[in-house]
Amino acid sequence: FKPRQTVYIVGNERRPRDKFSAVKAEVAKVGRKYVTISGRWGERFREANNRDMPYLIEETEYGSPRLLFPSEDAVREYQEREELKEWVRVAKIGCYTLEQLRAVKKILEG
Repeated sequence: FKPRQTVYIVGNERRPRDKFSAVKAEVAKVGRKYVTISGRWGERFREANNRDMPYLIEETEYGSPRLLFPSEDAVREYQEREELKEWVRVAKIGCYTLEQLRAVKKILEG
């Protein structure tokens, strides 16, 4: 992240972490701990607990924190990842053969 960079915020007050809504914003400043975006309150975002995530998380004392992405591509990849996670969670695994399930396990375990 760098000052004056266009970034994308996912989530809002009414629908936390809404996966299908991203709002453009501009980075106002980049500090050691926070990235601050331009706006009414100068919202701050920090690194997520899981450092492998492609976003920063809003620093907030209440409500669901929003997510800050560096690009539209990062938002789309996040959305796709979340949709695939949900698909795996609700997949009807009883209809797959043992060989298919072994192949999935091998892929997921690397």
